[in-house]
Amino acid sequence: MKHALPIMSGLLMILILVAASGCRSNPNIEGARLDLRNKNYQRALTNINRALENDPNNSEAFLLKGDILSEMLPEVSDGAERTGYVGELIGAYAQAVTLDPENNAHVTRQRFILYGNEFALAMEAYRDADQLGGHERANQFTAAARHFRNASMIIPDSVSALINEAHAYYNAGQAQEAADAYESAIALGHTDRDLFIYLARTYELMAVELVDPDAQPGYYRQMVRTLQTARQHYPGDGEIRKLLLNAYAMSEVTAEALPFFEEIFPVEQDNHIYLYNYGTLLLHQEDYEGAIRMLSGAVALDSSYVNALFNLGAAHVNLGVQVDKSFQAVEDSLQGNGRRIAPSEIERLEARKEAIERSKSEHFGQAITHLESARRLLENDLSDLGSVCHALYLAYAQTNQRSRAEEASICARQSGR
Repeated sequence: MKHALPIMSGLLMILILVAASGCRSNPNIEGARLDLRNKNYQRALTNINRALENDPNNSEAFLLKGDILSEMLPEVSDGAERTGYVGELIGAYAQAVTLDPENNAHVTRQRFILYGNEFALAMEAYRDADQLGGHERANQFTAAARHFRNASMIIPDSVSALINEAHAYYNAGQAQEAADAYESAIALGHTDRDLFIYLARTYELMAVELVDPDAQPGYYRQMVRTLQTARQHYPGDGEIRKLLLNAYAMSEVTAEALPFFEEIFPVEQDNHIYLYNYGTLLLHQEDYEGAIRMLSGAVALDSSYVNALFNLGAAHVNLGVQVDKSFQAVEDSLQGNGRRIAPSEIERLEARKEAIERSKSEHFGQAITHLESARRLLENDLSDLGSVCHALYLAYAQTNQRSRAEEASICARQSGR
């Protein structure tokens, strides 16, 4: 994934916060105003909170509380504490407007001022992070993300703040926080192509970095959901299509994935990875003939594609076993189960048995060819041979190659199969 770059806000930064004016009848409010002028913020908060305890519906007190918190904000360096104060001042301003709508103009002005300040601090932290490395870089990106979060709290429909928050968290290595911010931006109606791709890549990163492999499909399903939405907006986009292919292949939602793979066959039929994934899905669905067609195409395009060779061999083994069951059914019919069989019926069944035997031999022969190729490639790479040796054992045993079957069995056991 590309390094995520911040988006500049179109708002002008205003550095001077304007305190509300009003009548000075309440002694606690009067004291809070005096404390604010003297920059004694904690005492000002104590006074204003006492005023609100005595009169919970005092719009003037709520407005002043918002102004006190706004003015003290530059003094707060701890990121979590600062965000807490932002939430508190937003609540105070909201209550001030609810109790007296005439406060709306002042509150709106203050919100834009606060937003501009937080956005500017976020951009500064983001630029600084780009010049750093290691833990310092991650910490600085986290600081930028928190300032962007504050900005989006102050003006909740600010898509640019949300997207930049997500970019900063991603660059800090905090994928879950990045995904949450991207999701929030999409929920606001933002449909930029790159936003969907960033979110999909974030879920992919979360899946890859998981310690528990059993949890991976869940993140790939989130990736599928994101890319399905993206495809509705950008139906012909090749990158979105390829990302969705990979997500489906890893998401363990075979029944949902197959119609999509079938739909895009005309444009992806020369893509060996697509053919491998499609064939593997069909293999899981026990459509062995379909799997063989797709996997054969993948191997034809890349003869050293080990996974495709192995799955192609496995598909032939499974189809051979399936054919063998048909052979046994014909054999049982020839025995007649105690009834007499007409000569013409015997002739037909014998011909059928011979055809099945040829088909069985052909499938196991093909399986051996592909599995032996896969084994050679794996041996060259010093990779684990357990699965391929086990599959070869089954194929050799079905074709009465006893010595080879024994050797493959030993290989499989040595590899832990």
